[in-house]
Amino acid sequence: MQFSQSSALSQKSGAHTQFKEKLRGELHSRVSATVTTRAGPSFEARCEKAVKGFQVLARASEAEQKKTLGDCIEKGRSRKTSAPFRSASETPNSDAMLQQRKKDMKDLETQYKDQMYALKDKMEKREPLFRLADVSNAFAEQRERAVQRKRQMVQEEHERWEHLRSVEESAATRPLLIENTNYRPPKKKDATMTKSASEPAGGEPASGSSGGQACFGARDEYEKDIKIRQAVSQPWFQKSQWAADVKEIKDRVNSRPKLHEEKYPNKGDGHALTRNRMMHNLPSQVRAVY
Repeated sequence: MQFSQSSALSQKSGAHTQFKEKLRGELHSRVSATVTTRAGPSFEARCEKAVKGFQVLARASEAEQKKTLGDCIEKGRSRKTSAPFRSASETPNSDAMLQQRKKDMKDLETQYKDQMYALKDKMEKREPLFRLADVSNAFAEQRERAVQRKRQMVQEEHERWEHLRSVEESAATRPLLIENTNYRPPKKKDATMTKSASEPAGGEPASGSSGGQACFGARDEYEKDIKIRQAVSQPWFQKSQWAADVKEIKDRVNSRPKLHEEKYPNKGDGHALTRNRMMHNLPSQVRAVY
């Protein structure tokens, strides 16, 4: 009983081993077929296929060439190899042929000489690309343009110096900031305007203004400015410490000497260089163009 069990186990294990070997072989063959199908033939297989194709083409070309060569040999062998006998009447005149050839050569030589003579004559009599008169005229025109450009630059320089001089004169006539901090240049008014743009149709000042009273430069008062002025004029603000501090600051600012009233020690004419630069003495030295 024990022997029969061990033999059955050995048979079972042997059958399993054979099944694994068979399965491994099938898997290897399937994997090889799949790889070959997806990757295509190998380099050696492609080379072998190309060699076979070239061999077929070479054999066909060789067969065609052998056929052509055989036809040429057959055609050459079919021709006569011996020259036939010609009579004196059929023999060409070699002297006449030589004389005719000499005549043709002489005619060709004469024709070539005539062509070369005509070509040389044409080259000698051809019109030049640039004549001396044209070149001299071009140089004269260029010099004239240079002179005109120089005059134009001188005129432009004169005009620019005149502009600088006018700017200096206009700047010299304007008041300094230390003289009037609220100065604003007058606005240009249109002659057709009959009413101010700030007034409505009724002729009354616009809302938010103080009826033409100017403050903060040239603008009219806003509503907020009026409220602030009314607030600071109240008794409770006038009696506060803040109002006293503000009043002291204003008195100190109003009572201090102006900048132009300050007395500085005499250091000579230290502003000569600055004055000369501001006045631009160089424009007055430039001579007039016309």
